[in-house]
Amino acid sequence: MGVNINWEKPVEQLIKQDILGKDTMTFAANEAKRLMSKFTPRDTGTLEDTAQIVAGETVAAVHYNQPYAAVVYYGERNGKKINIRQEKHPLASKEWDRAMLESGGREKLAAAVSEFIKRKGGG
Repeated sequence: MGVNINWEKPVEQLIKQDILGKDTMTFAANEAKRLMSKFTPRDTGTLEDTAQIVAGETVAAVHYNQPYAAVVYYGERNGKKINIRQEKHPLASKEWDRAMLESGGREKLAAAVSEFIKRKGGG
């Protein structure tokens, strides 16, 4: 039996029920980063290896903080398309978060977060 999370509830109630919270949001962001890895362009590894997780009680993000991150993410520099190298990550693409979600990552992420909540007793 899966964890049934009613996201219609007010955020405060989800936090009180220990469904959301910084630990859950941190887990979700780390899992998203892991799932995005094979879609993230990689040359030296600095882009992915220095990415930071930023999490609060109800939101989280993976922050790719290299100066060139936006250029790689959007796949263009000064209005010109750049070539995303795929030697190290054959699935590497621009907008790697969307590529991950569209390739079944959305379901994998939801399942992993639901399992995390279940293990911590919130589901």
